[in-house]
Amino acid sequence: MASRKPRPLYMAIDFGTSHIRVAIGHAYGKPMSIVRMPVRYDQPVGGPDTALEFDAGLAWKTVCSASKRAVRESGVKANQIRAVAVTSQRLGLVMYGRDGKELYAGPNRDMRAVFQGGQIDADAGNMLWQMTGHGPGMLTAWARMLWLKQERPESFEQLRTVSGLADWLAYRMTGVLLMESALACEAGLGLVATGAPATGLAAYADLDEIDLPQTCPSGTTVGKLVTPAARELGLQQGTPVIAAGPDSQVGLIGLGVSDPGTSGVIAGWSTAVLRVTNMPLFDDTHAMWTGRHVLPETWTVEGNAGEMGGAYHWLVSMISRGEDAERAMESLDRHAAKVEPGSRGAASHIGPSFTHMSDVTLRTGGMLFPVPLSFEPPDRATLARAALENFAFAIRYNADRLAMFGGPSKWFAVGGGLTKSRTFRRILTAVMGGAVGFSQSGETTALGALSIAASGVEDEEIFAMADRRRHELRVATAEASHTAEYDDLYHAWRARERRLTDIEL
Repeated sequence: MASRKPRPLYMAIDFGTSHIRVAIGHAYGKPMSIVRMPVRYDQPVGGPDTALEFDAGLAWKTVCSASKRAVRESGVKANQIRAVAVTSQRLGLVMYGRDGKELYAGPNRDMRAVFQGGQIDADAGNMLWQMTGHGPGMLTAWARMLWLKQERPESFEQLRTVSGLADWLAYRMTGVLLMESALACEAGLGLVATGAPATGLAAYADLDEIDLPQTCPSGTTVGKLVTPAARELGLQQGTPVIAAGPDSQVGLIGLGVSDPGTSGVIAGWSTAVLRVTNMPLFDDTHAMWTGRHVLPETWTVEGNAGEMGGAYHWLVSMISRGEDAERAMESLDRHAAKVEPGSRGAASHIGPSFTHMSDVTLRTGGMLFPVPLSFEPPDRATLARAALENFAFAIRYNADRLAMFGGPSKWFAVGGGLTKSRTFRRILTAVMGGAVGFSQSGETTALGALSIAASGVEDEEIFAMADRRRHELRVATAEASHTAEYDDLYHAWRARERRLTDIEL
């Protein structure tokens, strides 16, 4: 009997908000190995308190270390990996000097350019939204480049161009600089309708000097892995490097969310709720983003719930009594599962909700519980469950807002780190009131990137790969009694939140 031909293997590199992840696996199924390494950010000397940067050289070394470890842990040889796909957080940026080297590297959390963003909004705010589907100005690459021009003119004199973090990874690996079109739109650098570079915005942002790279669709082979990078990554020279796109949209592929009218949630450090459309649809109030999907001729409308994983990490660190964070989360999850819906009267409003993207300002939040405390003081498990209920309510709120674009979603799938919590999955299923598909590993972006890597070098279309990913999900449905109870709790949460908006910080 002839031996079965081995399935091709691929690598996915994801530069996320908190970690760099490297996965090795097939186009379908669970990865053979996933390595996570933390990203280090620093506040620049002389910069505002809201500024964050990272050392590009150090970040590259972290990527290389994670790549070598992923190969080692997978047990495969470097020459077995047929392609590498790169994806990243959506608002992370790298600026390049005339010599091609990095002048600046910063994450999505770098808020140094609030004033410059306001200037862009005043001069070209409506045009920014119409052309890129995104805003406000302070969240775009244009604001950070304008900050450099105004605050560090000597560095700006050297500035030639800019790109997203995934584009930078591909550049380091191949020597070719392109912008993946969906990722470019996320930072205001691409036209949402066509994916072409948004060069027309340069003059309105007082940045005529900037020459944007060309864009390419997801699945494009940017180039081949050059010898120095191959050696540092522990891979084979000449391996194709594939542009995957922004982490949220790549995560939709990992969830199998590809058809218009379906929705996906990427519940990570921050949480995006995206609905797929067959044309660019715009929110006239500028509360929700319009983006490009990584699928051809497909777009997304997005509600954003804000920092969810980040908020939970903060809460766990506050109440974990010095335990290891991951172990503390597992322990809290077991105990929170025993707390009844409603968290014994405790209510969480620690951040996640509906983020109005044209009015990204500070809000009043916190946790509420019955007093006097002598009646029934909330314990750690109660506070943890209240937070998880808060997260589920915030996701539903965003989904309800997205329903204005064609009614309730035909299919709803959820991935990201928070789905590793069994308690959260049960709560969210009851809150949503219908069937919900969950990623079994939580590593949706890595799964999507592996499939996109395969689509870049194989004959099979990414639509078919997304359909296969959908069938890998764990589908959950809630009991009718739990759905009714959580429907009441959701509306009570919304009523409290409206009252909290009247309280000034």
